[in-house]
Amino acid sequence: MTFVIHQKDGSTHGHLILPEWQQDHILDSRFSWIRLEKLARLEEIRLGHALVAGRHDRSIAKALRQDGKVHEAELIAALAPAQPADKPRAAYTLQAHRTAERQGLDLPKLKQLAASLWSQSDGLKSFRAALAEHSLTMCEGDRKETRPGAHIIETNDGTLIGSFTRLTKVRMAEFRKLLAEEHSPEHEKPKPDIRSTGVPVRMIAENDQTGILSAHASPPARKREPKRIKLPRRNPMLEELKRRQMEDVDRPAVMPHTPPKPLYRLILSAEEARIRRRIRRAILDQQAILDQKAPETGWAPLDRKTTIAKWRESLTPYQIQLRTSFECYVTARKEWKQATESQWQRMTGRAGKLEKICQRLLLALLEVLRFVVQALLHVVGLRPTPPEPVRSVLTEQDRPVLEDFRKRHDEEFTAMADPEKIEVWLSYRFDSLVQARQDRIWKWNKAHQPEKERARQEIARLRSKLAAPDGLMHTMAVVPPQPVMGPSP
Repeated sequence: MTFVIHQKDGSTHGHLILPEWQQDHILDSRFSWIRLEKLARLEEIRLGHALVAGRHDRSIAKALRQDGKVHEAELIAALAPAQPADKPRAAYTLQAHRTAERQGLDLPKLKQLAASLWSQSDGLKSFRAALAEHSLTMCEGDRKETRPGAHIIETNDGTLIGSFTRLTKVRMAEFRKLLAEEHSPEHEKPKPDIRSTGVPVRMIAENDQTGILSAHASPPARKREPKRIKLPRRNPMLEELKRRQMEDVDRPAVMPHTPPKPLYRLILSAEEARIRRRIRRAILDQQAILDQKAPETGWAPLDRKTTIAKWRESLTPYQIQLRTSFECYVTARKEWKQATESQWQRMTGRAGKLEKICQRLLLALLEVLRFVVQALLHVVGLRPTPPEPVRSVLTEQDRPVLEDFRKRHDEEFTAMADPEKIEVWLSYRFDSLVQARQDRIWKWNKAHQPEKERARQEIARLRSKLAAPDGLMHTMAVVPPQPVMGPSP
């Protein structure tokens, strides 16, 4: 550990230097920034905080999947944008932030101030005036060749605050239009036109020097007679057709006979009206039973191509993990076989060490196989919970359980290991899923068929009770016809 006192521009500060050598190894500092982002995302998930999008979300999600943390990987992968250009980036560098701190400036507040001033301004002129009130200016940047027309906002002493387009969220094309409008002559004050101040002069024949008024008057033009408008010739057949149409309009049309409305009103007692309301409510209850359907009926139909493609995309990381583990085991097994053929390596004990490594990698392969098969069953809906994470420490006591799991799921293991067989397995699983949904609908309908039949019979019985009984015909009051107002005969 070393502490160095350093002085720069009259400011004394220190630097603490820590060695990367710790005990018997050197600290692994590869991809340290991505690792720090990974730790930050995991702590945000653990504490329940909102996830912050970073520039390495895809790499972090890939590393978490390899560690068996599939749930955390899915949450972080959702933060990654579709296009690499949409990745988040810092609004200012750490060096610019430190420079502003040394000068006593709060760079985030100044950026927020510039954005608020632009939102309150109605143009570039008022925005420049508002910046001047806060000791800020807007001028053209030094990248004229690469970005012509780009302007920056800085303090009066030359400290850069940021780009105008980045602070105000204004597109460059729109900003160039604003600059063109600012420099256009329409925004300048109109100059007085002295030619419009002349006094009008009346021109007469005495002072006419052009000879226009003194010219001989031309004889008046002869008036032309207006042309006669010729009416088109009438077609006698069309005239006859129009006459017949007019006769048809005057002739009354034959209207269908509609029976007159009854002149009587049904009189019911309060008790009868209450009973009829109960009957109608009972009919609605029975109709609700008839309208019931199986829950699977309302589900959206499954599309084979889309569903299988989604499954295949979800299973790709697990296939890569299984293939990597299998290749490691095959390489170690090959080295062990070669060592057993050499008598020298058997005598030195290298063959025994390679055998232990091979057995350890075999246990790791079985554990990865267990994890991948559980993930496959979870993706296609045969397992309700996500797969259990891969265990890093395994013993010989775990071997029988893992071997038994491999034997019971040998078909799934073969499908995950072979890209051609996985397509056949997924297609078979999709057909089974569709058939299972149809079977559940059929079983539901069969189980509820007696209940619906009873509801249908009950509705017919209740509707028969709503029909007017024979005795009610004597309780119908006849409404007397209203007198017709008209001249007396």
